Amino acid sequence: MVQLFQTTRLYKLTKWMLWSNLLLFVFYGSITSYAAVSTIGNITESSGSNGVKRDGGIEISGSQDLDILFKDTLETAQGRMKVMFLDETNLSLTEHSEVTIDEYIFDPNPTKSKLAMSFVQGTARFATGRLGLVPKENIVINTPTATIGVRGTDFTTTVDELGRSLVILLPETECTIDGDCSPSGEITVTNDGGQVVLSEAYAATMVSSFDNAPMTPVVLENITILQIDNMFIVSPPPQIEEQMTEDAQQADATDAILDFNELDIDQLAEDWDDEEADLEFSELDINFLDGDFLQNVLTAFISQDFLEESSSSNEIDVQGTSFGYDAKTGYNTIIDSAGGELRFYRFVNGVISIRTSMTTNITLDSENEGKKNFITNGDGQSVLVTIRQGG
Repeated sequence: MVQLFQTTRLYKLTKWMLWSNLLLFVFYGSITSYAAVSTIGNITESSGSNGVKRDGGIEISGSQDLDILFKDTLETAQGRMKVMFLDETNLSLTEHSEVTIDEYIFDPNPTKSKLAMSFVQGTARFATGRLGLVPKENIVINTPTATIGVRGTDFTTTVDELGRSLVILLPETECTIDGDCSPSGEITVTNDGGQVVLSEAYAATMVSSFDNAPMTPVVLENITILQIDNMFIVSPPPQIEEQMTEDAQQADATDAILDFNELDIDQLAEDWDDEEADLEFSELDINFLDGDFLQNVLTAFISQDFLEESSSSNEIDVQGTSFGYDAKTGYNTIIDSAGGELRFYRFVNGVISIRTSMTTNITLDSENEGKKNFITNGDGQSVLVTIRQGG
């Protein structure tokens, strides 16, 4: 009887130990699985100065083979970086770029896998993985002014300091000498203003704000992938500038048609007696020097709401130029209220870009081919910037 009791007790003890070990194994396996999932890729190439910002404010140097985690922000200064994710998707960043990984779900069931990231600034090249482990319809790329739907495999995005986005669909392989090449699928570029589809190799669109429709796509000629960098949006290729002008003219014509009707005419206000005086106007009365032939392309897309918001600030006192684009000075003066910055841009015989605090007393003394501009903020006594261009 005693022996039977001891055998039963030994059986229960052994069973309890087996369950304990099994629970410990499951717990340990869960931790291991979580650790593996939290690593979503790693840096495969790194040069110059770059780094990774992690949740909690941790900053890590972007060395090769560094693991990339969910919610990481990738930044480059005077350097470049290339990241490969678990599904073999590649992300390449040029100098002065910033990208945040918003979402990455890597699931054995491809339909549940997702990838979302935000391009903040700079130039990035995105090439989807060949394994198809993250379906293209589950990949979303956001910029400050548009959302990119990935239906292709390879494209670049450039975002400038104003949030404008330039998107270019790349070819499947490098084009031949004759320019023959096939696109790497399709991508859609969408915002509140509308949507365009890029479906040809080196097809490009520019997006100025989230409310304005993307530019009608154009195909860039005589370029290579290596030429695409941050300067492409500061000094766009001729095809882009021409299409932007054409789109703006069409938009103005459409607005004029929609805004005007016969009820807007005040027939009683017409002064028919002055008809002969009106006929005295001739070509000699036209001052062709009034034409704004050098307007900075950076201003063409700044919304009126943004300019009105900027000019309403009471923290600055700018003299010598007006907010937004000033035809006399050639400068764009913009206030970034969120960042507390005052910015001056000009695109005449080169690019001038100056950023300073709104509270800085700064003097900007610039001269271009004998034409002088003297711009101040506050009393202008703290900082003096002298710029000389031309002969």
